[in-house]
Amino acid sequence: MPSSAAQLRSIANIQRVYLPMSARRLRWLGFFAWSRAKLWGLVLSLFTSGLTTFEGTDVNPRAMATKVRLPDGPLIVVANHVSHVDSVALVSMIGRTRPVVLAAAADYWLQDAASEYLSRGSIGIWPVRRDEGGWQDLEAAGELVAAGVVLVVFAEGSRSRDGVVQEFHTGAFRLAAEIDAQVLPIAIAGSRDVMPVGATRPKRRPINLRLGRPRHVTSANIDTAASQARAEISELLKSPTLNLPGREWQRIRKGAFSIAGLLICFFWAVGEGISWPLVAEMPLMLFVVTVGLRWRGLLIISTSALGSAVGIITNWWLVQQGIHAPSPLTADLMFEVARNQLLTHPDTAFWAQMWNGIPVKVYAAEAGRAHIPFDQLVVALVPRMLRIFILGTGTWLLGGLLSRWLKPCLGFVQGTSLAMFPIGLWWAFQYWQS
Repeated sequence: MPSSAAQLRSIANIQRVYLPMSARRLRWLGFFAWSRAKLWGLVLSLFTSGLTTFEGTDVNPRAMATKVRLPDGPLIVVANHVSHVDSVALVSMIGRTRPVVLAAAADYWLQDAASEYLSRGSIGIWPVRRDEGGWQDLEAAGELVAAGVVLVVFAEGSRSRDGVVQEFHTGAFRLAAEIDAQVLPIAIAGSRDVMPVGATRPKRRPINLRLGRPRHVTSANIDTAASQARAEISELLKSPTLNLPGREWQRIRKGAFSIAGLLICFFWAVGEGISWPLVAEMPLMLFVVTVGLRWRGLLIISTSALGSAVGIITNWWLVQQGIHAPSPLTADLMFEVARNQLLTHPDTAFWAQMWNGIPVKVYAAEAGRAHIPFDQLVVALVPRMLRIFILGTGTWLLGGLLSRWLKPCLGFVQGTSLAMFPIGLWWAFQYWQS
């Protein structure tokens, strides 16, 4: 079917965005590719069971790539194609380390001006016609590939309805031979379960990207290279799709079961009792989410509670020695309220601190100024310890119940919480300033 005049204009518009390729355009393309990768990685973590990448043909959990290392130099990626999710999965993986464009059917992606804008902005397509002009469009991408942009080609030409890898077209391999680029086969497993052809909503299923062996192509072995790449992808797809947690979940869980994780919880809480402006429960809540319903969660909570007690007692002792630690993000009214509560009802003052938004370091310092006896201070710390155990245990149990949903997107949850925390801190500070 001949391309329409509107499609030809859209193809020319997109090619003008990238060509002629320059160092400045390459940097911008790398930035936009990285931004798209982060965006689609977030989307996949929220609406699927996560995206996991494996390097090489050894497809087992130990072969999972924590940081994908793509081959250096000009590179063309060929992959099987069963779902629209394939595009965003590859963009999400490749765009984190290399600028990337996706060869896409012009008649499908460039149906109108809005389609052109969305496909170019959200995916980063390189349109290719499905008629006699297709090779011309693909060949034009050679300048990008030679400059360092990764070109992704679904060599089957269209999505497979039954999941079986169809015969590969040779255009990508012909281009690789012309510009001396490597071809990297990537098998995409699980995307058909997430969103098969015709589906409108994704299902929570895992997606695996399995990187094959990069190969050079010459003009003499184009057909052979295409057949070998197809065979390798077919072989990689025989392995079961593994449902593994996201990288952030694994990193945090590793910390939760390490001595380093316990030390972070302890000294973070110590610091909060003396000067640190962030609450003691922050690392505690992050770690206990990942441990499941194991006794390790209780150890982490207890370590944080102990650190908070040590920090408060240390601050109390320092003030009695005439040493006053810095107290950022506090207001004079906080010290006044804490002082009055400690002087009138020292045994219950820390109960009020559980809810009023005044940092515990303020109460610790005022307890030192009021010369509260050590034994009385220890008794007064009971509500403080209780608060840590309530928040920690609640998060621990909630993490166990929601682990299926949190495993792929814990990084997003963590980032959102950290972004919202300064808002709550500012609100509390402004309240006590008034």
